[in-house]
Amino acid sequence: MALTSENLFTFIDQKLGVERATIDETTLIFSSGMVDSFSLVSLITFIEKEGGFRVNPMDVNLENLDSVCPLYPPP
Repeated sequence: MALTSENLFTFIDQKLGVERATIDETTLIFSSGMVDSFSLVSLITFIEKEGGFRVNPMDVNLENLDSVCPLYPPP
């Protein structure tokens, strides 16, 4: 399966407990407190599995993971 914004939103909704209707591509999910740091490992594991690549530990930061937009830029 490929990593898409929609399956990323579905994961955030179903596995991290953030209602899809409350977020969009620019919502700051970590900075706002919607998602806590304990969920970070689950999110990275999902991204790696769906995207078929490894996330470099140097790329694990708020700039890259705080919203869906850096993870899946709009066309």
